[in-house]
Amino acid sequence: MEIAVQSDDEAEFVKLVELAVNGVLHRYTPASLALVKTDNWFGRKWLYFSGKALGALGVWNVPTDRRPNNLLRIPPFVPERVVSQRRFIAPDYQEIDPGKPLHRHIHSSFALERRVAELEPRTALAWYSGNSLANGRGAFMAYIPVGTSYWPWYAELKRAETWGITAQAKNIKPNQFSELLEAGSASLEFEEI
Repeated sequence: MEIAVQSDDEAEFVKLVELAVNGVLHRYTPASLALVKTDNWFGRKWLYFSGKALGALGVWNVPTDRRPNNLLRIPPFVPERVVSQRRFIAPDYQEIDPGKPLHRHIHSSFALERRVAELEPRTALAWYSGNSLANGRGAFMAYIPVGTSYWPWYAELKRAETWGITAQAKNIKPNQFSELLEAGSASLEFEEI
């Protein structure tokens, strides 16, 4: 799976996203992948965000013993923020028609009920931010199916001497992110043979 660098993208950030996504595909072999590019950076509060109740109060579906990760909701990005949505299918993750948009204009009460496991079963969902060239930072978030549950995580990457994960990461450690990058790099090298 490849991601083309657009005019607003920092090439090194996009390469890290590409490697991490390929690492996810190689390690976790989801049935499919939905990859969404947003128009700009987004913060870690988007992880687990489900929508708003009563039109004003934010609702986060943070996992607990009574609310496991398999009840994750699709985060309600407004469609105007979506630059692109791409879809890839196992086993070799060839790109297919993107299908219905993940992000739609819907009432908050419906957004709160859009469960990932029901709407996108066995699908890895990944979001990354545009405008990384101007911002000098990028956001990357993923909901990865693992067994009957999901591994949801958020990583902010920032330009310094090289691009790297920051302290703003949530539910993923720098070494876990590095392992995904290594797995993604190895899978791409294998494809070239």
